[in-house]
Amino acid sequence: MGAKDQADRESTISSFKSKSKSSSLLVATSIASRGLDVEELGLVINYDVPNHYEDYVHRVGRTGRKGCAVTFLSSEDDMHLIL
Repeated sequence: MGAKDQADRESTISSFKSKSKSSSLLVATSIASRGLDVEELGLVINYDVPNHYEDYVHRVGRTGRKGCAVTFLSSEDDMHLIL
């Protein structure tokens, strides 16, 4: 489940939140997306498509109501979404 333990992950997120006015980019895996709440997060970029719809909604929900989500798709992802 990642190289960092839970305390390290929480410390990293806390540090990012305290600098969120000056930080413009946060890169996170699906592991970090659960429970991640950063105020004024305006953009979520999905480099891959989650296997489950609920996971996708959870990821893009990080932006709140005013944010934007972008998802990169491959041809395999297109077929996965159609089926």
